[in-house]
Amino acid sequence: MPEQSPTSGLSSVGGRLASLDKKVALAGVLALHWLVFWLLNGLDKFLNADNFFGVDFKNKLKGPPGADGLLANLGFGDGWAAPIAVIVGICELLLALLFLIALINFILRRADAGEAISACLTLSVLFFALLSAGAVLFGDRAAMEQHAIFIIALLASRIIVGKAAAKA
Repeated sequence: MPEQSPTSGLSSVGGRLASLDKKVALAGVLALHWLVFWLLNGLDKFLNADNFFGVDFKNKLKGPPGADGLLANLGFGDGWAAPIAVIVGICELLLALLFLIALINFILRRADAGEAISACLTLSVLFFALLSAGAVLFGDRAAMEQHAIFIIALLASRIIVGKAAAKA
């Protein structure tokens, strides 16, 4: 039985990883990531409770009992919290749906799938720009920082998807 060198096992693993990379494109993985991101963020606006996940967006707008929330910073009453949460949630679910459509097109290897993913990423940056404007108006500096981080991640995703589409 021939001896196997330690590096031959590593090259075998490397070969398998390279094969996997050819089957699972990074653009598709990014589209899946942003689909899940927007889906869970959108559902969070409608299903938030003690036994669910995420930040209770409505209560963040209202503020904890006995304290003023973000709406009070603009002189709005707590009655605005639910409609704002619904609007934001619907927008997030629409973005998830668009990413789902783009991902399906990508899986079916349609010619314009990369452009569709890029368009969804651009719409996501636009939505975060709108959320950032709201965060400035409400005086929520922590949200501004989070939105900036997500915009940077979206721009990096956009660059990666654009390069992948250019190669195709």
